[in-house]
Amino acid sequence: MIFVRGIAVLLTLGIVGDAKTTQPSSMESTEEETVHLPCSHSTISGNEYIYWYRQAPLRGPEYVIHGLQQNTSNRMAFLAIPSDRKSSTLILPHVSLRDAAVYHCILRVARCDRPGCTCAISP
Repeated sequence: MIFVRGIAVLLTLGIVGDAKTTQPSSMESTEEETVHLPCSHSTISGNEYIYWYRQAPLRGPEYVIHGLQQNTSNRMAFLAIPSDRKSSTLILPHVSLRDAAVYHCILRVARCDRPGCTCAISP
């Protein structure tokens, strides 16, 4: 009897209309590992949010997480943003086959619709 100990999960990184970010072309992992996906954005300005999206084959982009200046997390991921904001790392805990997708790191300028609010333009 043969047992499968792990399944490879291929995470591809890409850029969508944003020449300000650079990422490695791909990363491979086994199921249940924690994956760190780096993104460099050395020309980021003070009012640009860092957004991460993923796109599974034959599907549209799906929002993962975004942040401005601080580390942030949600049920899907953790976004690590160092104080200089020149890079960020998307951390995916316990990846599985459903996480196999193209991951996009993009920058978007914050805007204000009304006094006292901080909103971000969604792509």
